[in-house]
Amino acid sequence: MVIRPGSGWRFAVCLSLALLLASFAFANEMVVDTRTLRMNDLATITISLEGSFASSDYVDVPLQNLDFVGEPSMGSEYTWINGTITRRKVFRYRVRPIAPGPARIGPVELTDEDGHVQRLAAVAIEVLPDQASTSNDAQMVLRELLATDRDPFFVVAEADKQALYVGEAVTITWVMYNAAAVQQWQVINIPKLTDFWSEELTRNETPERLYLGDVMVQRLPVRRVVLFPLRSGRLRVDGMTVEADIMRRTRRGPFSMFEGELVEDSFTSAPVELDVKPLPPGPRADAVGQLALTCDPPIQRGAGPVLVRFALSGLGNVRAAIPPRFERSVDGTVQLEGGQVTITGDEGPARLTRRWQYLILPARTGTLAIPALAMNIFDPGAGLHRQLRCPAVTLDVVAVSKPVPASDAPSEEGSRPIPWPWWLGGGALLLALGLAVPRLLREAEVRREALRIVRGATPAEVRARMEQRVAIDLREPTDRGDAWRALRSLLEATERDRDIGANSEKELVRRVREVLRLTRR
Repeated sequence: MVIRPGSGWRFAVCLSLALLLASFAFANEMVVDTRTLRMNDLATITISLEGSFASSDYVDVPLQNLDFVGEPSMGSEYTWINGTITRRKVFRYRVRPIAPGPARIGPVELTDEDGHVQRLAAVAIEVLPDQASTSNDAQMVLRELLATDRDPFFVVAEADKQALYVGEAVTITWVMYNAAAVQQWQVINIPKLTDFWSEELTRNETPERLYLGDVMVQRLPVRRVVLFPLRSGRLRVDGMTVEADIMRRTRRGPFSMFEGELVEDSFTSAPVELDVKPLPPGPRADAVGQLALTCDPPIQRGAGPVLVRFALSGLGNVRAAIPPRFERSVDGTVQLEGGQVTITGDEGPARLTRRWQYLILPARTGTLAIPALAMNIFDPGAGLHRQLRCPAVTLDVVAVSKPVPASDAPSEEGSRPIPWPWWLGGGALLLALGLAVPRLLREAEVRREALRIVRGATPAEVRARMEQRVAIDLREPTDRGDAWRALRSLLEATERDRDIGANSEKELVRRVREVLRLTRR
């Protein structure tokens, strides 16, 4: 390079300006893509970290009147300028409004690996009211969208009742309506059901076309769940957010199908308000719902135990039901088994069934009187406490043979003392079993629960079931937080149809089991 005389100061100034601009380009900053937000819009928060601050794996972003949608995305890049390598990390968050009015993002405090702290200023956002987001009346929502020149794409929540008792079932179905040119869509946010026990219903839905007013739309149920309130009061089920890529035509005419722009749109359904009443005075309810108790005739095969099988079925929270009890004692040893729950509800009202069986080891051969089985329920349809019963029966049985105790067995040789090493070894073995058996039982229970969560479920259903069982902050810097983030990443990859190998279900079960195991410690 040849520098002309008198031009050195110009070169130094240019170099200084270039370095200054580079430092500005890579400064820590937070950018929000909008300052006004309608109730059904999403905002994107971009936080850029530079230098030593880029070592952070997450950033805590305080929100007011806003809620996160989905998981944050993160990207890293390295830049070489004048022989200096600069590291940069970018976090992107998507948020949705909770209610009309002022909202706020931040302030955000950043800490680098050397302990230095930098504070990014808060950003104020104004959430504008949106009439379309306040109603679950599909026809009213469509009119509002068309009146404000928005795409006719939305979702509403349909509840089969608004007033109910504690423990009574209410079925909520989120239905998507579409009269736009939707290329693809996805559910990006589902409500947290902290005040409810929930049962997901299997979906086997196909879209149907119908008229809303004078507009032909496509109707598709996207989620159906049965909720059982855990407490009385005014309970709220928040909305579900659906996002879609929509093709907007740029002109009319025969060739309009070949021209247009692809835009991203989202819609959050209006919340559902439920008026939940406490149960009226009466005996303790073992279950709540419109339920029936059925019992099979007791049987005994050979000299085995007597099996008394029974099932509780109907529309009610059978999973939390207390099993029916014998009205009086049984002449033998009694053990309860089972408790499996099956759900049907593809068409019409949901029906839940839970099956148990009592194992009776008769004390003597002859006629065994099996007492009546009874349980108390509250029937919300009639508003009354009722008792369900299975009648008493008798059965000719054979007593279950018991092994003869070793102390009663005849012995030709006198009893000899057991050497002390055997006592010591036996004690050590019992101690090891006492420590290992509970752990093995817990591991088996975690494995069974993980299989129940994953088997036959979509990634969205697996995520919903896990969020009902665990409450883990995605930014939690622990092994449990790492396991939760890994599971959420795998679920998102599965939803996007990425190639994760042939054993994807096995991997999902393994990661669910890891989260459950770390949570139960």
